[in-house]
Amino acid sequence: MRVIAHDLNGPLTGMNLTLQACRKLATNDSMRKLLDALGNDLTSATDLLEELKSLNRRDTFRMQKIDLVAEMRSLIDQVQSNPRVPIIIDLADSKEKLTIAGDISRLRRAWQNIIRNTIDAAEARKGGDRTSLQISLKRSGGSARIRFSDNGGGIDRRRIARLFEPFYTTKGEKNRGLGLFIARKIAIEHNGKIRVVSKKPMTRVTIDLPLMP
Repeated sequence: MRVIAHDLNGPLTGMNLTLQACRKLATNDSMRKLLDALGNDLTSATDLLEELKSLNRRDTFRMQKIDLVAEMRSLIDQVQSNPRVPIIIDLADSKEKLTIAGDISRLRRAWQNIIRNTIDAAEARKGGDRTSLQISLKRSGGSARIRFSDNGGGIDRRRIARLFEPFYTTKGEKNRGLGLFIARKIAIEHNGKIRVVSKKPMTRVTIDLPLMP
């Protein structure tokens, strides 16, 4: 898998550079729209490549001390800086500092995957109120509890047990079905736990990670 991923990185990088050059030469809106669509496809291909690499990753963790509240605020700011994101994100953070140890790039990927699921649900909805996502952070015993709660429509109870299976998706052929599988893998790597509960239209994903003493 690593060899294949390495071989694919080169062509994808080349295509992205070519796309940037084409955008500079685009002379009308129709051409720009086609290039935007191509850019979205390339982004999806790059994301898929990273997810496939994650399936068998054995990298040494870059362990560091993490201020959970600060990192989550940073991630939310990053997501909301994109005007195309169709959800409202609200952070209810802890009144106390929550410090964990971990690989921040891996943890951010897990959190991004969960947020991505809410974005996908929002894009699939037709009409109604805008989808909202509330992220809460608090201490729970010796753990930091991160809870993602959205009103994106909910998940059929019969499908909950399969959500952490690789390539299982409730969102059609365009979705790869790796987001929660990878999030669970990362949580376990950090001696944490993840669980999902859903009652339409709400879905809640909870991650518990050990606090530093």
